[in-house]
Amino acid sequence: MVASATSFSAMLAMTTLASGVNGHGYMSAPAVTFLSSSTDNTQFIAIIESSASGFSGTFSGSPADNTAAFTTAFDSSSYTSLKDLITSLTTVTVTDATLTCGSCDPDETAQPLPDTYVEWSHSSTEGFTSSHEGPCEVWCDDVRVFQDDDCAADYTTAPAELPYDRDACLGASTLTFYWLALHSSTWQVYVNCAPLESTTSTGATSKYAVSGTSSGATSTSTNSTSITSTSSSATASSSASSSYNFNTDLATSSSASTSSDAASSTATTTNAPATTTAAPTATTAATTTSPGTSKCSVRRRRD
Repeated sequence: MVASATSFSAMLAMTTLASGVNGHGYMSAPAVTFLSSSTDNTQFIAIIESSASGFSGTFSGSPADNTAAFTTAFDSSSYTSLKDLITSLTTVTVTDATLTCGSCDPDETAQPLPDTYVEWSHSSTEGFTSSHEGPCEVWCDDVRVFQDDDCAADYTTAPAELPYDRDACLGASTLTFYWLALHSSTWQVYVNCAPLESTTSTGATSKYAVSGTSSGATSTSTNSTSITSTSSSATASSSASSSYNFNTDLATSSSASTSSDAASSTATTTNAPATTTAAPTATTAATTTSPGTSKCSVRRRRD
């Protein structure tokens, strides 16, 4: 009987651990809305096996050691950004999720740009899960406006507050967040996105921009494609998906995190800006090319 009770306790503990293994956060500012098919709004959408990454180094140590090894390997690679790496190596395994928006609805109501910080939350008391060290980036359309090599270690508030280059986002139609959690040799990929309210570009550049990206749109972003889609589908979408909220949705997210993220079909979504200039060579004179900051040369150093 003692052995049976012990075995049952062990099984219960393993089940409890498994139920929380997938869910580790979502973008809370700007607010996001999740697809109705999302069973866990905080889960990662894909994994990358370090052994298949082409990176040299050991990735089975502590989260901090894994992150240091990743940073060294990344700096020696041909990837220009975390977004570039994720786009190149990731195969989405969550139903209807995409590499451009994760499980978020690209046709949700357009959101205002945050005044100072893009925010990431896991619960009312946690931003990044502390053990999930690794790099993260924020992009406005095709311009990187924030980057850090170890977001969980460097931004520890709840919610985590990421000081992005807001001025470089003016004129953009979509803000996207990328995060790679490196706490084990199986890397977890997180992607969230939010369509943005119409703003007018000032031509400002971002210190986080990578070579080959423009400084932002040279015309007023109207979100005509995204918002038109929103106006025609928001009513149906809103009944099937809702913004994640600490007080009302946390329990649903926690209970849903037991769901499997087995491979399934990936829906194709398009959230490209309607009037944002497509490439640096096609931009008007008002656009200036961002200073070349190869790879992740702009980083926040920890004390």
